[in-house]
Amino acid sequence: MGEGSRLTPEVERAANGLRVRGHGLYLEPRGRPPLGFLAHARGARPVLPERTVATAATIAMLQAAQPRSLKRTAALPAAYGKPFALGSLRLTVHPAGHVLGSAQLRCEGEGIDLVYAGDIGGSGNRASLTAEKREQLECETLAIRAIYGHPRFVFPAREELLEKVRAFVDKSLRDGKTPVLVAAALGVTQDLVRFLGDRGHTLRLHPTALRACEVYAAQGVPLKAFGTEGEVVVIPPTARIERLKLGDHRVAILSGRATGDDIPLSDHAGFDELVGYAVASHAQRVFTVGGFAEDLAAALRDRGIAAFPIREHHQLRLPGF
Repeated sequence: MGEGSRLTPEVERAANGLRVRGHGLYLEPRGRPPLGFLAHARGARPVLPERTVATAATIAMLQAAQPRSLKRTAALPAAYGKPFALGSLRLTVHPAGHVLGSAQLRCEGEGIDLVYAGDIGGSGNRASLTAEKREQLECETLAIRAIYGHPRFVFPAREELLEKVRAFVDKSLRDGKTPVLVAAALGVTQDLVRFLGDRGHTLRLHPTALRACEVYAAQGVPLKAFGTEGEVVVIPPTARIERLKLGDHRVAILSGRATGDDIPLSDHAGFDELVGYAVASHAQRVFTVGGFAEDLAAALRDRGIAAFPIREHHQLRLPGF
């Protein structure tokens, strides 16, 4: 590959979002392009591409949560670690560790050795209890989402945070109050069900989270003690607590952006893990996408990595182009 081709970015902004340069494959696109990769089901758009590459677990999640969207796309199930061809591209999906079925996508072809990591989860003592173990991939070019790409987002070990949740739940129940946990319906909620259910608590779930837990269970994830009744209430941030008519209750917000007495329990990798993943990928250059893209790119450049932020709604530019 010559010097000019090495400087040409393998990803570019196009009408429907991020696209593999020279190909019709979009990476988590907006709108309805002919072909797109969906990294996970969390926050999936109501309009999907004409053809959608995703894992079987992600497709099952879509079937449970938004069957109309799934009916309007041709789903192309992809299995972890099994390469397949789409046009002149060779594609392989690998576990991202974010939520069940979440995937990274390796794209290989003429002049392309690209990994789109998208939203990755934690690893080691920060790994999810209910998602597949994240794989560390190596590549020439890495594109990675930077939702927690700022240095202030460094999270404690997952077990430590879950123990804080249990302490909150136990104290609330001792005080005669209903514990209410505000958490993402897909990802954090399943870890709560796994952890608290194994410790004797029953969980009352919002319908969105309940459907997701049923898919997890059907996919073989051991979850128990959840349903429409329970001593611990778990709701997504969009739900309105007052409609539940709970009486005396106490609320804890579980989010990577938690402040004060709330708990920074997230299903995303924190800043230090994003940096660590990029360094371990040995990528010659890294594109940071969305979120705190500029901050993450700057941190990687401080470590001697050629890193470039991709801003939403702006065409990607490299210096000199």
